Amino acid sequence: MQTNVKSRLLFLAIFPILFILVLSFMILSGILKEKENLNLTKQYILEAEAISRAIHFMQIERGTTAGLIAGNFLDPQNEKLQTIKLESDKAISDAQKVIQLCNTCQFGDTLQFLDRMKNRDNQKLMALPINDAKAYYTQNIEILLNFIREIPSLMQDKENRNYLQANSSLALAKESLGQIRALLNEVYTQKTLTEESFVTLVKFLEIYHHSIADFKKIASEDLMGVYEKNFATEAVKATFAMVEDVYRNKNSADLSITPTHWFEQATLAINAHKQLEHELFNTVTRAINNKLDMTLYKILLIASFLLLTIAALVTLMVLIIKKILFSTNSLKEEHTNSLSLLEQYKMAVDRSFIVSKTDPKGIITYANDAFCAISGYTREELLGKAHNKIRHPDMKKETFKEIWHTIKTLKQPWYGEILNSRKDGSSYWVKAVIHPILDAQGEVVEYIGIRTDINEIKNALITDRLTGFDNRVKLTSDIQELSDLSLAILNLDDFRQLNDFYGHQFGNLVIISVANKIYSYTACDAKLKFYRLQGDEFVILGLSYERELFIATIKEIIAKIKEKFSLKNEEILLSCSCGIAFEGEEHILSNANMALKTAKKNGADFLIYDPLLSLNKQYETNMVMTKKIAQALKDNGIITYYQPIINNKNYEDKKYECLVRMRDGEKILSPFFFLDIAKHSKQYFGITKAVVAQAFAMFEKSEADFSINLSINDILEPNVSNYILAMLERYGIGERVVFEIVESEYIENFAGVLEFIARVKKYKCKIAIDDFGTGYSNFEYLIKLKADFLKIDGSLIKNIDKDENARLVVSTIVEFSKKLGMKSVAEFVENEAILNIVNEMGIDYSQGYYFCAPKESL
Repeated sequence: MQTNVKSRLLFLAIFPILFILVLSFMILSGILKEKENLNLTKQYILEAEAISRAIHFMQIERGTTAGLIAGNFLDPQNEKLQTIKLESDKAISDAQKVIQLCNTCQFGDTLQFLDRMKNRDNQKLMALPINDAKAYYTQNIEILLNFIREIPSLMQDKENRNYLQANSSLALAKESLGQIRALLNEVYTQKTLTEESFVTLVKFLEIYHHSIADFKKIASEDLMGVYEKNFATEAVKATFAMVEDVYRNKNSADLSITPTHWFEQATLAINAHKQLEHELFNTVTRAINNKLDMTLYKILLIASFLLLTIAALVTLMVLIIKKILFSTNSLKEEHTNSLSLLEQYKMAVDRSFIVSKTDPKGIITYANDAFCAISGYTREELLGKAHNKIRHPDMKKETFKEIWHTIKTLKQPWYGEILNSRKDGSSYWVKAVIHPILDAQGEVVEYIGIRTDINEIKNALITDRLTGFDNRVKLTSDIQELSDLSLAILNLDDFRQLNDFYGHQFGNLVIISVANKIYSYTACDAKLKFYRLQGDEFVILGLSYERELFIATIKEIIAKIKEKFSLKNEEILLSCSCGIAFEGEEHILSNANMALKTAKKNGADFLIYDPLLSLNKQYETNMVMTKKIAQALKDNGIITYYQPIINNKNYEDKKYECLVRMRDGEKILSPFFFLDIAKHSKQYFGITKAVVAQAFAMFEKSEADFSINLSINDILEPNVSNYILAMLERYGIGERVVFEIVESEYIENFAGVLEFIARVKKYKCKIAIDDFGTGYSNFEYLIKLKADFLKIDGSLIKNIDKDENARLVVSTIVEFSKKLGMKSVAEFVENEAILNIVNEMGIDYSQGYYFCAPKESL
């Protein structure tokens, strides 16, 4: 029996050590794997750096070659060209050597490509036209850039992968600047700027700015410091000053700059990018080397620990075997040793978890230091007291019934999350397992609870990351738990416009500022709770609030949001819309949201939910309107109104816009009430054809120009587009027709739109872009569509005398339209103050109620 007990003791002694050994070997294996990944990462970085250096010299070689061809210096043995070719070849050779160092990397295609690059003299580039020579270099540089872009996807090290992603953006920016250098070298050599060259310049300048913006998002603080330092030099400033001169003064740019001066300045700017790229690689290389050093230390530490553990295991086994075979120690001594081990296990648990024990009645008999620390009670204040001393009032009674049923009746462990109260009244969450401890007869002797602190995790789930206030999850939970609620959703108006103009980072700062404004108001009232719902939406929840008082409070908050404030030296003036709901707690959030949408649609500051706003009522209204539209189409009830477009130079009204209306008995309805319904009920194209027919008939004998609104769906619908072409053929007045394209930011079938424009322009028709200024992609479409008129969105014009942001946006649009040779039209000119500002900005035409409301006849 004694031998059997000692054998068990031997097992108990050896098992933890074996566990430690296995765990140590697993950790060591993981560290070695990490070291392997770091070495592979370092290799990838060296490859990226080497390829980047090759790209750099190929860019310089491209610029040099283009400059020589443009200047008609076609000698392939030109000393300057040969010097840079030697640098390029050396960089290519260095890149090949670095790639060949890695046995596991699969870059055979890269090596073959670099070999071909060495033999580029076979291409006889100096004998090619300049565009073909530049295209050769650009194509090969793009292939090398793709190699660099692929490298981050091969890396396991996420942290350093970000550096290479930053380098990819920087390399693309440098390539774009290289393209600009080659392009302007040709421009300055030939002393002329073609339309094609200008459009190419705009494209590469946009790629450059986007790439630098992407780099800034990823780059670390130290890299941004190097960026600021390198890009503050006179050479960089001079380079971009010359670029901006050509960009902003397309027709009057200074083209007398010598190609040599431009090329030298641009090369210095590119070298600044190269220096930043060099610093990026140095930074990531240092970081990897530090990690490798740390890995080595870990390996040495684990190896030392393993050796000591093995030595201890061998020694322990020898001693225990001697003890089992030869010792006459009593079972009491062995029992003492076992108790010592168990005590150590207990200490390990105590140091790692929050532990307490209670008797079968739930009276605390033990509490470790971690339990005392998190609860705020001393051990003396806990021992002998019921465990419900730390119970939180928000925990449901059903939860505790479940706990007692599990551990007392079923005599099984209970697992779950519990909200407890500290001594100071604050709360904290724990993840707990409560074990019943049974005697030999299966009766409960005591309970032991082992817990971990999950307070931080729970808070993260219910907290908005940007503002730090409660989020939608917390709102949903509160709505389910609380009663007698009032709810208001506030949504900032035209926030997308502010985001597009200033950028998302600035927009986030605005969101934080507005959230702080609202919270500073609600924090003073214990019956108000505040949440950030999503984007630019916020929620205020009232608890047992009087209806009229809640409405008055929300009005005050809306007024507070509308107050002008400064942010990063910018004056910000906001407005917001609000939906309020008081009833139907199960649907109170959706009810308030419905009221918000209706408020926005009607241009109201706020709207209180009413059952009449429900979708059923809306469906009923839509069905009635659908029938009215059908009858109007049948009875010629679709009519056209005309609003003059005034020439701002002489205030003549020789242009008109054709606007659709619908006759409903004695009332004339605006398209707001029926056009969207017509689209959904497939009657929209009939309305378009009716307006086209009436407009051509009205202006057949007039000398005035007239414009007709067409949606993208109109243009792409063969039945409508063929009808328009037939009307142009029939009336022969195409030179006085302007087609205004609406919804231009949502063009998907661009080829179809361009085909329509080409067809109507054969009849000398003109094209206008309507509601410009509301979408990100408009500038790109504007260049492609080659429109004749640009109609600036009315939401910008109507606030231009009060909103500095709107004025800045409009001035940018006007300047851009002038550079593209388009006439500009300001909609919603409602008063003399707006007209004066419009004239100051140089806008060509005005349209609005200040001059004349739409009318049924000319």
